[in-house]
Amino acid sequence: MKKRAITALVMLNVFFALIVLRLADLSVRTQTAANFSSGIRLDITELRGTIYDCNMNPLTNGETAYRAIAKPTLKALAALESELDAVAFSSVKQAFSSGDPAMVSVSNRNFQGADIEVVEYPVRYDSLACHIIGYTDYDGRGVSGIEKAFDTLLSGAKKTVYARVAADAHGKVLVGEKIEVFNNNFPMSGVILAVDRNVQRIAETALDNSVCRCAAVVVMDVGTGAVRACVSRPDYDRNNIASVLNDADSPLINRAFQPYSVGSVFKPVVAAAALENGIGEDYTHNCTGSVTLNGVTFNCHKKDGHGELDMESAVAVSCNTYFISLAIEVGADEIIETAKRFGFGEQTVFAESMKSRSGNLPEKVDSMAATANLSFGQGELTATPVQICTMMSVIANGGLSVKPYLVEGQVDENGNAVRKGGYSEQKQIISPSTAEILKRMLVAVVKEGSGVRAASEFVGCAGKTATAQTGRMSGEAEIYNAWFAGFFPSDNPRYAVVVLRENGGEGAVSCAPVFREIAEGITLSEGLISTQ
Repeated sequence: MKKRAITALVMLNVFFALIVLRLADLSVRTQTAANFSSGIRLDITELRGTIYDCNMNPLTNGETAYRAIAKPTLKALAALESELDAVAFSSVKQAFSSGDPAMVSVSNRNFQGADIEVVEYPVRYDSLACHIIGYTDYDGRGVSGIEKAFDTLLSGAKKTVYARVAADAHGKVLVGEKIEVFNNNFPMSGVILAVDRNVQRIAETALDNSVCRCAAVVVMDVGTGAVRACVSRPDYDRNNIASVLNDADSPLINRAFQPYSVGSVFKPVVAAAALENGIGEDYTHNCTGSVTLNGVTFNCHKKDGHGELDMESAVAVSCNTYFISLAIEVGADEIIETAKRFGFGEQTVFAESMKSRSGNLPEKVDSMAATANLSFGQGELTATPVQICTMMSVIANGGLSVKPYLVEGQVDENGNAVRKGGYSEQKQIISPSTAEILKRMLVAVVKEGSGVRAASEFVGCAGKTATAQTGRMSGEAEIYNAWFAGFFPSDNPRYAVVVLRENGGEGAVSCAPVFREIAEGITLSEGLISTQ
């Protein structure tokens, strides 16, 4: 009996031993499975929804950068030493000394090395259209521009690009396993803008070639109001906003949306008011170089006078005393009413949190001196480059209204575009015959008047110069803002362009050549050649 009990006990012990061994085997297999599925995650970058141009070219997430993910091995260390600068290589050695993988930026994906994977990933920003696109804060929330206006939509497509380096349960990197990369394609969903990437690049290059400091350019489709380019200078690095916060030139301000004294680019509005109220283009005035009204003397830029001028020649040479006479003849109220129809004094809304300022259009002018100032765009009148571009678009568009817009639609997560558009129904602001006369006059400005520096051998151009007084002084000299506003091709207008330069001297000298470079750049790239 005792012998049977001992045998039974031994058998029971053996049974329990077999169970323990089985459990141990299961544990080892489970642990082995965990080793293959676990790893070390390295976050490379975080992406938001994409902002596209009008041709579905990405304005964000469109550029690429490269990072090398390296396992902590001697082969990887040797391969990286020749690629990296001293600081980057030091950070790699520090990571490797702890047994951790390292992630460093490299110049291209051709870099090869043992235990190294080079990852190509989208970069949020390049240098284009920084004031329109805007930027995000440290937490990835939109702070300005389209980033702010469509923050909810763009944030909804957020994803992280990351790499996985295989490791065991204790976090030790497994040398033989492949480094995996996830989410390194940019989100398809986002916003479609009216901006044309090619036109934006041409406009930015032209403005930068002029070596200006504070300036703006707007390029608009005259038939639809689509803003194809919007440039403000100085620009800024969206990855280092802190570096410009104390800059005296305020790089974060979009100067295309800010109001300025407009000077003589307002004269086409005065001419339009006269023509619409029955004063013909044969209206004449003898410019002697100055005119005195109620004891206030107004000088023309040509001190000895232009002599006898009709409306077309007065526009061409930008004669101030002619337009003073014309404004008094037509009346300030009619000029103000015409300016309202052109969009002066009205805020331009591009999105809920993205607006161009309204500028200032006087409601009433109660003296001849104030009327004189209004006649050549001085006094209380201010307007934004967007408003001046709209004015030129109306003239180029046969007198039909033009409403500027920046957003054309949205894109879903599958890349399907829904074009909602900002195009609005047009109405006749000035008669087609008035618009045609004004177009002819603005062509004459470029052919033989103050805007000859805007003339091109590739394309017919039309426009108006301005040198606007600001009332501010630099030492003993007054600061002038310079303008050139016009359109091209002159025989079949497609684009209106406005160039503004703060403290830029004469618009004929500093802005007209920028207009010409933009017109020629777009013409040659799109095949719009015309030499009217």
